[in-house]
Amino acid sequence: MAVDADYGPASPVEPDEADRPAADKNRLFLRLFLQNQRRLYAYVLTLLPNRADADDVLQDTSLTMWDKFDANAPPTEFLAWARRVAYHKVLDFNKKSNRAQARLSQIFLKRIAETAAGQADALQLDDRRVALATCIERLPDSARDLLTRRFADGATTQSTSEQLGRSVDAVYKALAKVREALTQCVQKTLTQEGRA
Repeated sequence: MAVDADYGPASPVEPDEADRPAADKNRLFLRLFLQNQRRLYAYVLTLLPNRADADDVLQDTSLTMWDKFDANAPPTEFLAWARRVAYHKVLDFNKKSNRAQARLSQIFLKRIAETAAGQADALQLDDRRVALATCIERLPDSARDLLTRRFADGATTQSTSEQLGRSVDAVYKALAKVREALTQCVQKTLTQEGRA
């Protein structure tokens, strides 16, 4: 194989069959980690306001996550799992640092961690709202018209059925189909963006 002294192999090398599981783990972990890295770092910063300490803990957290990551059974809630690992790394960091005045009590630290996690959950709701708005825009005109009529101020399923000249049962069924389409679209959008 030709090797350029400055840049390594001259051409990409395909991993052989034995290396494929490791390559798959690399790709999956990196994709999930990079999609959640900003939020994880923000979480660590709420627990350790010193950026240098937070950087060290984030690095230690990412190494531990990498060691424990199982590509065959990845965590269903990657960010929640990452926050748990980070929380324990912050506790370890505080135990190792001999700066008693800078150390927070575990109870206080736990409350801050819970608050930060709650705020992260609120961000996920914002992500869902953005995805929902995008999915509504993708609906056919007839489905958007149905939603607009049904969810107008004071509208009911009965009044919507009268406006459309359809039975109440037909409107319920049409709304159920739109709701299902939106649910699938939102889930797919969030999964593609790594936020599900």
